[in-house]
Amino acid sequence: MNFDFTDDQRHLLDAIEQIIARHLARPLAPTRIECSAELDRDLMQGGYFETVVTEGLGPVAAVAMVMALARLPFCTELGASALLAPRWGLPRVCAVLEGGRDLPARFLAQAACAVAIEADGVFAAHLAPGDAREIESPWAYPMGVLAAPETLDWQRLDAEPAECLDLWRVAIAAEIAGCLSASLASVVQHVSDRRQFGRPLGSFQGVQHRLAHNAVTVEGVRWMTLAAASGNVPAAMAAGQAQQAVRQVAYDLHQFMGAMGLTLEHPLHRWTYRAKRLQSELGACEHQFQLAAQQIWCA
Repeated sequence: MNFDFTDDQRHLLDAIEQIIARHLARPLAPTRIECSAELDRDLMQGGYFETVVTEGLGPVAAVAMVMALARLPFCTELGASALLAPRWGLPRVCAVLEGGRDLPARFLAQAACAVAIEADGVFAAHLAPGDAREIESPWAYPMGVLAAPETLDWQRLDAEPAECLDLWRVAIAAEIAGCLSASLASVVQHVSDRRQFGRPLGSFQGVQHRLAHNAVTVEGVRWMTLAAASGNVPAAMAAGQAQQAVRQVAYDLHQFMGAMGLTLEHPLHRWTYRAKRLQSELGACEHQFQLAAQQIWCA
């Protein structure tokens, strides 16, 4: 499976790569989570979060953009702002609640609005300072909870829950694809530089075989996600494949990186701990595969 991006889509992605290169030149802070106001500003001022509703760009370009930006070691809210918020004119930062309005969600403490995807509808509430609070978590995302969800002014959106969930599945798959791609690249660089027994660690056949398998897995996640964005495969299948890939790929990469991958000075844990959080959302891969099988069977 392959995709030929249009000229407009290629120009967009070229501009995104320039933004990525500029921010990769910044030194990393020795912290588990590093959010970047500068990155947010660049993306907002450039209007990049309107990609999904821009003629000539659309969902495939928006998903490709999310995958590219998720390669950065800096944390910024991508999926909801790129695929959900522009469709209903919602402000950024946008946090998605799935499974209950009282549950923790990524970026909720920093959000300007919260979106609750529920069985009987999709609801949005604008948030003021104090409506949500940040909580401690092991993940490499800022996590938060609503202080009093029942007191917020929830407005029903003109949106179908199933459609929103599919968009959210594709967004999750796109972020996983970006995180795993950056993780793999950092480990390939490490095993090329690190020497054992007088030779590069990456020259050992066992290391090469496992990393090659991981590369094929990550590339498969990338193309399946683009296929879901274009409507050629169920979104649940893309999300399931992405979530399933996290366990083995993250395990292998941390094994080859060793203890360095868990230090604050190296970004590997930022990507893998994001992917591990995404791995468990929306019922994890088992639920996604069951849903995809039902959709294909009933089609």
